[in-house]
Amino acid sequence: MNKKILSLLLAALLILPCFLAGCSENKENSDTKADSNTPSSDPNAEVEVAEETEFSRANVKDDLPDDLDYNGQELLFLARSKAWFEGEMYVEELNGETLNDAVYNRDSKVEERLNVTVNYSLQDDTNALINKNVTAGADEFAFHIGSAVDTVQYGVKGNYYNLLGEHPTYLNLDQPWWSQYYTQQESVAHKAFFATGDLFTSLIKLAFVTYANMKLVDDYQLESPYTLVREGKWTFDKEMELASAVYVDNNGNGKRDAADSYGMTMGGLIGLDVYWSAFDLTICSKDENDIPSIALDEEKMQAVLDKLVSYYVDCEYVWCPPAPGGDPEQDDIAQMLSEDRILFSPLRIMHTDQIRDMESPYGLIPLPKWNEEQEHYYTFEHDQYSIGGIPVSVQDPAMVSAVVEAMAAESYRYVTPAYYDVVLNGKYLRDKDSSEMLEIAMAGIKIDFGWIHTYSLSSISQSLIRDILYNTKSSNFSSAYASKKKAFDKMMSKLVENVEKINY
Repeated sequence: MNKKILSLLLAALLILPCFLAGCSENKENSDTKADSNTPSSDPNAEVEVAEETEFSRANVKDDLPDDLDYNGQELLFLARSKAWFEGEMYVEELNGETLNDAVYNRDSKVEERLNVTVNYSLQDDTNALINKNVTAGADEFAFHIGSAVDTVQYGVKGNYYNLLGEHPTYLNLDQPWWSQYYTQQESVAHKAFFATGDLFTSLIKLAFVTYANMKLVDDYQLESPYTLVREGKWTFDKEMELASAVYVDNNGNGKRDAADSYGMTMGGLIGLDVYWSAFDLTICSKDENDIPSIALDEEKMQAVLDKLVSYYVDCEYVWCPPAPGGDPEQDDIAQMLSEDRILFSPLRIMHTDQIRDMESPYGLIPLPKWNEEQEHYYTFEHDQYSIGGIPVSVQDPAMVSAVVEAMAAESYRYVTPAYYDVVLNGKYLRDKDSSEMLEIAMAGIKIDFGWIHTYSLSSISQSLIRDILYNTKSSNFSSAYASKKKAFDKMMSKLVENVEKINY
């Protein structure tokens, strides 16, 4: 493997928890990071820095007591069976594949260290199972790994321990393997019922970036998107300016359809969601007591909708699936990209697996900024990434918290670097530029409270941009928002009221 490229990606791994944590690291972690980037006059310094960076995560220690011994107790973890999450938590055996073996070894190390056995139950509807167990008071599942958007609503209903409370004794959400940024966004009244971070590779796989067909960039002699990103000039207007060069009626029927070639796609429903993060749109904010409220900037939302509608409705060089419904359209767009029929498209990182064999070169770059005045590039997370919580039916949450903390730490040290290793060795990323771009993108993950708790808030995150663009094809944000605001505020009050009643 090219050590210079590996160094860049592992640098991204160090930046990622810093951004998500609000750059709050303990001294030991900061020292480790500083040592791994110490300049040297040695001519071989580049290789040495790469090697030191590669092993810096492995040297970060957790703060679990050395004498924990649970006498061979068995714990059953509940996780999703969907193909997207295959191998995220459970693998059957060692098979020589880097990521598979990292996950297997993670569990083996934790089992040996704490003298426990971790088993898994992979199910379709995990939320219903937990709800049933909690209602019956059954201590069956020790830890639940569920959907960020679907599972979180059961936390505010009282089905899970407060991870910032006293019961999960050994869980330290200030450690770099946990996303402090997610916790800050998810919490209500200083109570958080779920956590995410390095324990879940889906946090990386389901992040949206812009895919660029570099063959088309060269064919049309366009500006380098890599250079635009580095100069802070990769904006939505610039993306559309470049995209306007590409439209071909491949089948000659005089109609824009899925057989043609386009400069840009707005991938239906999911593809529209990315602009909440990319354009730094805020749905909710919190006061000093960690109490959330709706905080939409109506003026900016109107400007964004005006611009999106101008491209979404009958723009020649932009492809919008006529009847968007979710994931299949994303796969269709990835296929069009691999056939050199799309210049730019927002897609999840996991789509690198689908297009890994495409003949033409492609690159990954961040989602575009709203304008050059926007300071950072921001990355949208598809709301199916994994989160984990401890059901209140668990009788020994301290033991569970120790096991989960140890597993998260091991994932930070070895599983996340293995995932990036697979991305490189699997030829998903084909050049140093894409590695650098991925570093920038993963440092800019933005997850708003309104997205996390959207199902408890009358689907606020999905009922504005999506509905206005797809259902009405209008840019009248104010009237659409006014018709929904009362319901949003009512649901928010109910959410806060429910959480304030939870005392465990």
